[in-house]
Amino acid sequence: MHLSRLGQALTFVTTALLLNACGGEDDIKIGDVTPPLLITNDQFSDGYSNVAAVFLAGQVKDTGGMQSLTYQLNDKPNQVLTINSEGLFNDSILLALGRNVLTLTATDKAGNITQSIKTIYLGDKVAAGGSHTGALKDGQLYGWGRNNYGQTGLNMTSKLSDISVHPATPILMSRAPNNLASISFNQNHSLAIDQEGHVYSWGEDKYGQLGRGETGRHSCSSKEDCRLDISTISEINHALMVATGYKHNLVLTKDGSVWAFGANGQGQLGDGSTTDSSNPVKVDFSAIDAGQIVQVVASANSSYALDDKGQVWGWGSDAYANLGKGQECTSANNCVNENPKPVRISVVQTSDVADDSLEIVTQLAAGRDHVLALTNQDSVYGWGLNASSQVGYNGEIFSNTDNAWNSTVTAPKKLPWFTDKEVRRIYANGNASYALLNNGKVYPWGMFGETNDIGRTIYNDLDEPTDKLTSLTDIDNIAMGAMHLIAHETSNTQADGNLFTWGWSFEGSLGSANAAHIWMYNYPIPISLPN
Repeated sequence: MHLSRLGQALTFVTTALLLNACGGEDDIKIGDVTPPLLITNDQFSDGYSNVAAVFLAGQVKDTGGMQSLTYQLNDKPNQVLTINSEGLFNDSILLALGRNVLTLTATDKAGNITQSIKTIYLGDKVAAGGSHTGALKDGQLYGWGRNNYGQTGLNMTSKLSDISVHPATPILMSRAPNNLASISFNQNHSLAIDQEGHVYSWGEDKYGQLGRGETGRHSCSSKEDCRLDISTISEINHALMVATGYKHNLVLTKDGSVWAFGANGQGQLGDGSTTDSSNPVKVDFSAIDAGQIVQVVASANSSYALDDKGQVWGWGSDAYANLGKGQECTSANNCVNENPKPVRISVVQTSDVADDSLEIVTQLAAGRDHVLALTNQDSVYGWGLNASSQVGYNGEIFSNTDNAWNSTVTAPKKLPWFTDKEVRRIYANGNASYALLNNGKVYPWGMFGETNDIGRTIYNDLDEPTDKLTSLTDIDNIAMGAMHLIAHETSNTQADGNLFTWGWSFEGSLGSANAAHIWMYNYPIPISLPN
């Protein structure tokens, strides 16, 4: 619930409680059988998360007075949350990899309790890269699509003409561990985390983006530039999440450390250098006042992190105002090699805050060169490259008008479409963006491909989130590739839910034998994983 709507609800219910109260405080305590009122914001909800924290806010009320508000995460001991004299609370709760059961318990002075229980899964069970796709089922990896660098996990390379082996439809990757908790793909490489926090990598490795050193590579084009085996990055343990960029990757570990590997010519590894590294290097946060990092995001040549204070940090290329400084680059020297360590990105401006509540960022997403930020007010901000309206309002209707936003948005800008919308998650890749709302609907904006009546693909730039995918109504997570997507739909009849793919189809990226090589598939295709 948006904080302003939360306040309205609290005012109404508090008034009702006071009207129903009879007698003094002692009378209420003795005869009180009414449990306390517990209201939380919509950050506290069931579903998948790519942020290793819940930014929890709300209020507890009781006419007889409150005794305590506690939370329990999984099987850990109860922890006390601080509430002020008005019963307001605001805190961040760190999550574990995989399934989390988070229980809030409000206890009044008479011993009555109110509980709210949510199940939050930290990690992603679907992934999409340049033209390859994957999904997890019972901890096992299924892959399909382009495999020129072995990125699907077959321990070999293949192309669509290799009918007997090429994974144009989902195939169980039997060489992968059977206890995977999360996967992340981009371009031609793949990463995964198992339930113990070990990180695995495979696929293209010409920039060292698999983090496994300089030896042991296989030859996939004309030189040793890939790894066909699915193996661990030995230097990283206790991983919570991975973020796959175009030529570099980030890993967040349980202690809040961020590790990076791959291309670094523009400082995207964040260690203070501009030297590529095929081994993990630690991102240097030592000179800044960052809290514990709870999310990492990687784009083409830039990197981003969110901490548990709601602060956003960025490093690497600023070629398209990626770091939100409020000005465009005027020469190469001002765009690259300038930010090899994290710098603060001020996302929320005072004038953007609707009331006196503190607005903070609670989630990030990044495309090739644009960035999105979701806040605890259900607002979405964007900045960076906007030539395809991937930030907003520079598309088929607004472009070349006085109301168009610039092709580069140099500082975080609030997207007006999201007013009064309850947002579950934001996504970005390539030159497109998506929003998933709490009602299970997904809305794209930016570059969006459709096939016209004569079979030609038309790429329209959508000015704002648009209901283009009307058949998808109960989605709880998606993954964006460069030009194609996969969505997971909640299902009451299937434990792992249903899968759908759409977008650019190349070498089987959509996982359907009937759409193995169609340039653009408009409508979501149901995908079944083998039993």
